[in-house]
Amino acid sequence: MAMKMPTQQGNYIDTFVKQMFGRVLVFVDFLDNYADPKFVAEIDIAKTAPAPTHYIGHKGDERIIDLVFQCPLKNGVGHMMAVIVFEHKSKNLKEIPQKLHKYISAIWDAETKEGKKVLSAPYFIVLRTAKTPHRGKYPTMADLLPKRNNGEPWEHVPEIKSDVVDLPAWDFDKLVGGAVLRSALGMLHKMTGGAEDEFPEALLPLLEIDDEKQRIELTKELLGFVDKAFTAHNRRLDKTLVSRALKPIFRDKEQAMRKTFFEELEEVGEARGEARGIARGIARGKAETILTILRAKFRRVPRDTEKAIRQITDPIALDSWAVQAATCQSIDEFAEALQ
Repeated sequence: MAMKMPTQQGNYIDTFVKQMFGRVLVFVDFLDNYADPKFVAEIDIAKTAPAPTHYIGHKGDERIIDLVFQCPLKNGVGHMMAVIVFEHKSKNLKEIPQKLHKYISAIWDAETKEGKKVLSAPYFIVLRTAKTPHRGKYPTMADLLPKRNNGEPWEHVPEIKSDVVDLPAWDFDKLVGGAVLRSALGMLHKMTGGAEDEFPEALLPLLEIDDEKQRIELTKELLGFVDKAFTAHNRRLDKTLVSRALKPIFRDKEQAMRKTFFEELEEVGEARGEARGIARGIARGKAETILTILRAKFRRVPRDTEKAIRQITDPIALDSWAVQAATCQSIDEFAEALQ
């Protein structure tokens, strides 16, 4: 049964990809099988490690949200910075060229501040999980800039190349790599390619994992992703499907595994509900503190400003607005900054 694609699907897919590909062994396995062989030949792939997470632009709005790994060069003169960019939309990748420029600028700015004399060279892979494969040429920065009279792009247009791995275009049976990588890619293939009820097939590579504890943990992660995907499509993950997925992996232990999975799923749901309730309570308290400060200073707070403050749910943002409330010189100054 194929499901209609949800309008918003990035969050749960991003979380899953980061969980799976954030493992160094899985990331290295992905590079080894799907990256440009010329790139792989230049790096010491055994020494690949997660990059620092502080690559942030001057205003804090250029933080790299995709996976970044440092890959030492075999010749010992520096690093390649490998970035997997996740693209889940059905668009034609038109936002990618500008994103790549922003990313490498943020990386180089951070490395310059650290005093590095040799900056890292970029290597970008776009992992695309849209429902249909990309057709035509890949977008470039030149597409976004003015053209010359003859229609050609201006000289000196900066272009950053990337490799595009277009997941739905693959034949499921031809996925390569280790068991964890094939399971992760297979699950993405099933969850984004319109064959969601066929996800049990994606678990079969886990049979190659001898460590039962690791096999159980990976199965829970993969099924957790399936549950989120079904929820995004307004469906419930039923026990029959889970049984079909678990039976070839755990055989006589399938019933116990299924029971454990659904019990833990229920506990996680309850915990999330409680956490959201607590977070809402904290946010309401912080909002009231801001309003109390403003009323003490200026007596009256306009309704629009009060409404805007109450709509903020991020506790860190509310702390920042509390400081703004304490230091602003007028209610108009505060309201203008709030906009």
